Amino acid sequence: MSHKITFEKATIAYKEIIFSWLAEPHVQEFWDNTQDHKDDILNFMNGRNEPSNYYDGKYVYWIALAFGQPYAMIMTIQETIQDDIGELKHSHLSKTGNTYSLDYMIGNTAYIGKGYGTQTLIEFVNFFRDQFDKKADTFLIDPASDNHRAKRVYEKAGFKHIADFAMGGDCRDAGKPHHLLIKKFAPAVTLQPGGISDYPMIQNMARFYVYDLSKECGHISDDWCLPADGLFESFDFKNYFEESSQKAYLVKVYDDVAGFILLNQAVTCKDSGWNVGEFFILGRYQGQGVGRIAAEKAWRLNPGKWEVSVIPENISALRFWENTISTFTCHVFEKEIKLIDFDKDQPKRVIFNFDSRNKPGSKTKNNESSVVKAGHADIDAMNILSKQKRLAYEKAQPQFWKWAGDSGEEVQKEWFKELIYDDNYICLIAKNSEEIIGFIIGKIISAPEVYNPGGLTLMIDDFHVAPKLQSNEGGCVLQDDWATIGSALLSEIKSIARAKGVAQLVVVSGDHDAAKKSFLQKSGLTTASIWFIGGLA
Repeated sequence: MSHKITFEKATIAYKEIIFSWLAEPHVQEFWDNTQDHKDDILNFMNGRNEPSNYYDGKYVYWIALAFGQPYAMIMTIQETIQDDIGELKHSHLSKTGNTYSLDYMIGNTAYIGKGYGTQTLIEFVNFFRDQFDKKADTFLIDPASDNHRAKRVYEKAGFKHIADFAMGGDCRDAGKPHHLLIKKFAPAVTLQPGGISDYPMIQNMARFYVYDLSKECGHISDDWCLPADGLFESFDFKNYFEESSQKAYLVKVYDDVAGFILLNQAVTCKDSGWNVGEFFILGRYQGQGVGRIAAEKAWRLNPGKWEVSVIPENISALRFWENTISTFTCHVFEKEIKLIDFDKDQPKRVIFNFDSRNKPGSKTKNNESSVVKAGHADIDAMNILSKQKRLAYEKAQPQFWKWAGDSGEEVQKEWFKELIYDDNYICLIAKNSEEIIGFIIGKIISAPEVYNPGGLTLMIDDFHVAPKLQSNEGGCVLQDDWATIGSALLSEIKSIARAKGVAQLVVVSGDHDAAKKSFLQKSGLTTASIWFIGGLA
């Protein structure tokens, strides 16, 4: 069903309806109905003019509305290392942004069992990050262990069960076993071009860079052993700020410096353009996906042929670069051991070679095309591609895909207009300098309650690429270009979906569409279901 869900902070206008919900049996079974909690809700609605005994008055209360009708309440509280929340929660606080705990109830019984449970939580978290705290990248929720339905709802909304614990504090559920579930988002990582004023900071950070190298490479070079004064030193990076053939970037997570990337052109292949000379992420941000995102941004900012040179003994770096490059290039890269001449102390290197122009968001091999978010101006071209595919599908299955005519085309345009502005959809186009040559639309949904794939699902139904002339033994024919355009679109939408907490991908394809099916299979997807169509005559 369609859900038009909005959110706003609870105000005194909602007092009667909130307290009527609190009196409902299904709410009283699991919700904290202590007088302190009720007083805190009222205090919040009145503007928090009085001190509160309930968690120091730190909770924020929200109302969820469906088509303007209030039906649920959500409470949020920011969790920090200073808060008395127990070792388990402390160990799962965000290291990159902010962490919030949630509690949630549907008060209006008319909205129970109609698909609102999971969808409300999905949309609220997106709303909260967009409108309230852009640094919120970790959410915790802790239903009672005997609240089996709640756990299923939360898992379908992308929360992962990580541990069980006994509730502490003075609340009603103190001592009762609970589940702890978590939902994490990729942090906002940016690259800031470094100027000479940034040189001292980067040079100072380089001490920690050398310290990190000493963990695995300290035994192979005196440069990475502990100095007599205990102060690690790095060679001078100033040339990265003075020479046009080199570049420096500060890696930032939100507004905080998280490391640096230094690029040079010390390459082993004459047609390679850039090499990752030095790459460092501060310990706080390691293991959080920051390095991968930063590297991908550097490759997109400087499209072309790249090299990454790694000392063989640096096992963790080898693992990081191989995984990151493989994901970025869809496994299209070369890896070999070479002897280099720009580092006489460590001449043996593992060299990764790849072309960043094969990655969507930058240029691809197909007529210098790129993948970007779809906009209003793209709708007509998207509709033309879609119509071409519909007419071809109609020939293969004239009942299920029977074309609805021009009136249907107008409905499709209006539908596209809604989707490109809906946060629950990811709409991307592939285009070259002249035209749009493909598009993909995915909807973020939860699985039916009888299934639990481990998180959200990205359902892709509209996925089309334009045909191009390709030669064969009989001459030239038009064939859909799935290998380049389709791959670019699919790779980019997967990258965006991962950042939104999506766990699985579902792509719809006509059974007769051999080219598309072959592409999807080569992309690592497998068939889960086949539809059989027929009339009732």
